[in-house]
Amino acid sequence: MGLRFQRRIKVFPGVRINLSKSGVGLSVGGRGAHIGITARGQRYTSIGMPGTGLSWREYQPKPAARRCDLCAPGHVHIPPAIGIALLAGAAIIVLLLLAR
Repeated sequence: MGLRFQRRIKVFPGVRINLSKSGVGLSVGGRGAHIGITARGQRYTSIGMPGTGLSWREYQPKPAARRCDLCAPGHVHIPPAIGIALLAGAAIIVLLLLAR
């Protein structure tokens, strides 16, 4: 059995940063339904019945990796939305830590 680690940090109502052994993810939504991006970049939609422990999570297929003529072989581009979300999340965490 493997060791798991997961921690959710509420940034704003309905916005959470998810910390895990794999890295940092982001989710948006309230109780019962939310969408998100895992630490590995996988997009998902999740719905559930609060208080019951029953939920359904569906992963969207990963888009094909883009390549450009100027990149080295094996180089993969990070989608701008993910980069912006991670930078915004990191900035919010720093601001919250400085506010203490």
